[in-house]
This record gives sequence, C-alpha cells and structure tokens, in this order.
Amino acid sequence: MLIGCWDRREINDVAFVLAGGADKEGDLIRISVLIPLTGNMGTANSGGGGGSGGQKPYTIKTETGKTVSEAVSKLQYRLPRHLFFGHRRVIIIGEELARTEGIDLVIDAITRTPEKRFSTFIAVSEGRALDLLEADTRLERFSAESMREQLQSETSTHINLMEIISKLVTVGQDAYFPYLQKVKTEIKGQESEDIRSESFVLFHDGRMTGKLERDAALGFRLLNQSIRNYDETVIVDGSYLTVTISHASTSITPIVKNNELTYRIHSSVKVSVNEDRNLARNYDDPEQRNRIERNIARHVADNINLAIHKMQQSNSDAIGFGLHVYRAYPHIWNTKYRKDWNEIFPTLKFEVTGEANLFRFGMSSENLGRKDR
Repeated sequence: MLIGCWDRREINDVAFVLAGGADKEGDLIRISVLIPLTGNMGTANSGGGGGSGGQKPYTIKTETGKTVSEAVSKLQYRLPRHLFFGHRRVIIIGEELARTEGIDLVIDAITRTPEKRFSTFIAVSEGRALDLLEADTRLERFSAESMREQLQSETSTHINLMEIISKLVTVGQDAYFPYLQKVKTEIKGQESEDIRSESFVLFHDGRMTGKLERDAALGFRLLNQSIRNYDETVIVDGSYLTVTISHASTSITPIVKNNELTYRIHSSVKVSVNEDRNLARNYDDPEQRNRIERNIARHVADNINLAIHKMQQSNSDAIGFGLHVYRAYPHIWNTKYRKDWNEIFPTLKFEVTGEANLFRFGMSSENLGRKDR
C-alpha cells in the first residue's frame, strides 16, 4: 500500500494574499484582498508597476458579510483557489470602520486564523481601505508593497500585529496606527498615485478618536522615541533652517507630590544642518550655534506639548502615560488612578523641556555664501 500526503495543496491551487482591507458598508463589513497574478508579472526586466502586455499584475477581490469571517468565506466560495493569508504583509482598516465599529472585531478575526502573520503591518486609511488597495503606484508593482515599504521606512512609525495585541492587553495604554492617504498627481496629462504616511490616528476603547498631523505627529514620534533621520524646518533669526534629527531620547517621569500627579518630560535630539537660507550665518561663532540649538529645543518642546494636547482632547493615552505611573507607583496606580484613568488623563499637567545637540553643520564650518569674493 502506498502512503501519500492526504492534505496536500499544490502551489498552483493557492491564491496568495499580499494585503487585506476592511471597510464598513451599512450594517455589513466589506473585506478586500489583493492577490498577485503571476502570469501577468512579466520578466524581471519588465520593470515598473505594470505586467506583461500592459495588464495589471494583481487582482482585487471584495465581498461583504455580517462578520469578517463570513465575508472571507463568501470570497472563498467565488474563487477556484484557496486563499492563503500567511504572506499577508499589510492590513488596512477603513476610517469609517475604525471610528464606528473599532478595530477589535478585525483583530479578533485575524488572531483566530492559523495563517496569521504577527509581523503584518496594520494601518488606517483615509476613506475606504479598498480605495487604497486599488492605488496605481508606479514605483512598485503592488500597492501592498508600496505600503509596506512606506511603513517600514525611516520616516514612518509602523506597528505590527504582535505590537497591537500587546497594546490592547496592556493596562494604562491605548492604541495608535499610521494613517495612510492616497495622493494623486498629474504631470503633462498623466496621472499617478502615491501613498503618503506621515500622520497617526489615536484610539480609545478600540475606536478611533483623533488624528495627529504635521507638528503633532513629530511630537508624538519624539515621545515614542521612534524618530530616525527625520528632516524638520525651523525658523532661526527670521530665516529657515532645515535640520535632520538623527536621534532622539525622551524621558517620561511621573511625579506624585501632595497627592497630585504630574509629569516631567525631557527630550534630547541630535541634529545636523541640511540647508540654511541665511547665507550670512557664521557657524564658527559659538553663540550662533547655541542660538540654533535653543530654537530647535524650543521647537521640540512645543511639538511634544501639541501632541499631548491632541491626545488629551481625544482621550487617547497612546504613549502609555498610565503605564509609566503603574511602573513607578504600582500601589498608587491600582488604588487611585487605574479605575478612573479615562477621566483623569485629560486633566493631567505636563512639564516639557527640550535639548538639542548640533553635531554636524557641513563639510566646511564657514558658510560658502560668506566667503570674500
């Protein structure tokens, strides 16, 4: 008697899902999946995002259901191949679903799937997740790959499935996600689409409650110590100066004094000069360098204060200030703050200070614009 593999599944019987999206549609949940079409990918030298013969190298399938699992099952009934989620790189949650239903139902369905991948990135989209999956990105063959590269780049702050599960079960901390936006550009009548990742969305009790954009997003990155080679422009002596923040170290210290909780936050950044609009600035002068560092330090503190204000407005402790109290004063946290943290957090006071270290300001310490001619 010959023994074979009774549950074998050939590779040409499998549909590999690279990205998934979840949207709210009325009372239903819409689930979308991006599946690569290997036959349309062309050769390695075909380049760009297109496939052979101008056909797209992927297809997007979508279906609705009363639950996430029902929508996935209905998708499977329509496909001749088995949906395989083990290679899913990105999960996108539509903004309306994030605000109304929250993320818990999506995370619950994902974690029950044997094929889950804990390194999968999770983000929230502006508008529908389906629209983001359909983005026609030119530099990458799949929008899934473009999103993955964006989320793991130095200019972004990503969060994966393992990290979000940890945040959801940690006391004194709320969740946050990168906020992805589809941007359209047109040059000489030709349209192209890009995916931008520079903002964050805040969550409380599993639902989206606010956004952090521009300066507030920078302040959040500094608090989260997730900033790497980040370019920022400040005003020094009335002119623009662009610097690269190569490293940031932020300390968060809860202080309980006279039965009152406050926080002392200090953020120290290392910066290098990228461009200076003031061609007369003399970097050989210690006073001018000190003035630049003071301006950057003030800019850092202002952005952190703005991020904290936005989080308090949204009642989202995405940094985990409550967790810091628990670690420093576990007894006080459990007896006084834990139960009413949702009411206490928006009223807390923070003392924020910044520090900047200008460690590189060009190949020559003298501004080329100052050379005597």
